[in-house]
Amino acid sequence: MRIALINEGTYPYASGGVSTWCEHLVGGLPGVRWHLVSIVAGDNAPPAPELPSTVDALQPVPVWGAERPARYPAERAAARMCRGMLGNTPADLAVFAEGLRELAFAAVARPRFKPASSRARQIGRHPLAGLPLAEILLDAWAGSPALPRLTLRDADDAAVLLEHAVRPLAARLPGVDLCHANANGLAALVALAAKWRDGLPFALTEHGVYLRERYFTTGGLAPGVKAALLRFHRALARLAYSEAALIAPVSGFNRRWAERHGANPARITVIPNGVDPGRFAPLDSEPAVPTVTWVGRIDPLKDLETLIRAFGYVRAWLPGARLHLAGPVPAGNEAYAATCRRLAADLQLADAVTFAGPVACSRDAFAAGNLVALSSVSEGMPYTVIEAMMCGRATVSTDVGGVAEAVGDAGLVVPPRDPRALAAACLELLTEPARRAELAARARERALAEFTLDRCLDTYGRHYAALTGRPIAAGAGAGSTA
Repeated sequence: MRIALINEGTYPYASGGVSTWCEHLVGGLPGVRWHLVSIVAGDNAPPAPELPSTVDALQPVPVWGAERPARYPAERAAARMCRGMLGNTPADLAVFAEGLRELAFAAVARPRFKPASSRARQIGRHPLAGLPLAEILLDAWAGSPALPRLTLRDADDAAVLLEHAVRPLAARLPGVDLCHANANGLAALVALAAKWRDGLPFALTEHGVYLRERYFTTGGLAPGVKAALLRFHRALARLAYSEAALIAPVSGFNRRWAERHGANPARITVIPNGVDPGRFAPLDSEPAVPTVTWVGRIDPLKDLETLIRAFGYVRAWLPGARLHLAGPVPAGNEAYAATCRRLAADLQLADAVTFAGPVACSRDAFAAGNLVALSSVSEGMPYTVIEAMMCGRATVSTDVGGVAEAVGDAGLVVPPRDPRALAAACLELLTEPARRAELAARARERALAEFTLDRCLDTYGRHYAALTGRPIAAGAGAGSTA
């Protein structure tokens, strides 16, 4: 069985979070051969890392870089795409789908594919290149008076973003049996095009809710540009939900989001993330100094500012307390990291807050604290929480996405963006060792019962076999983590 695993900006060029999930699939189902598709910013993808022997090819798909103009004008398809994405009805979604489908076929060009053990490339022509897209968007906008004003400059800016967003439609996937998109965004475009052109079924996993996160991350755009981009992503999300053969959200929260956006409940199976109990053995000691640990990428969605403010309240009650922050600063987030450091300094916490940088294993970071905190404003089923639970660490988390489902009664959950509530929960566990130990033990039991890696991989293996009609190779062991 050969599966195209499609992601945007994560595996294999980044680590942690969604990339961890990808690593588990690629390394844990040895009966599957993998064609990795990674949507990247430009033509110059990072150097290919060493990949497992189960990977046949790595195919970068750039959304920026040199244009490859379409062979013939596709104004009608672009107009349908723009008209359809701006509407709210099922009929509008059908128009959007028709336009996007025509663009997918317009992007087909003579293959330029060179198989390799670690890298492959097969990109057609950019489907919107050379079109008067700003004018097409303005025409469609005129028929939707409820939208914010769109100036000619806004239309130009939105046209640039849309032209680059649809470039993944041009990716070709030779010789695969199934596509698996790991987010309902640009990765879904590759899977949709493969379904339309080649009849390939596709599965869709949502970790965070891609569309919801676009609402958090489009700040700074003009109102008209923001509206255009969000309408495109909303229409794309709804279309992918309607076309996917399997929707595998990581939590019930994500399931409800998919259903609200038109997903057929019969095609939805919640498959929580899983971790290897052997890699995350229980921690048998705690630091003597009261310490709150956080692990993740430094990103606005993680809302470290709220955590730092909360720690200020903790420090007022426990002057010796410390905050240990472990994780990388992704490219483009340097300014946010600097903001977090300035905030710690402004609150006179700089000496008590450690920015430890990336760690090889989150268990090492958990060992530095008495409890593990999560302050995110958007999550799916965060690995930080279930890894901490597996290690037997008590957790304090914000009630976003599937966090409360993961924690159950084995941790404390507080509202997002509420530093006082977050501080109160951290103080409760830091000052009550018996309560902390009780939750830590309960967390380990819950993780072993609900969130093991074997359970996750076995479920995906069964669904892959059902979708393709091809069982995973005998003796491969869907649950193997070798």
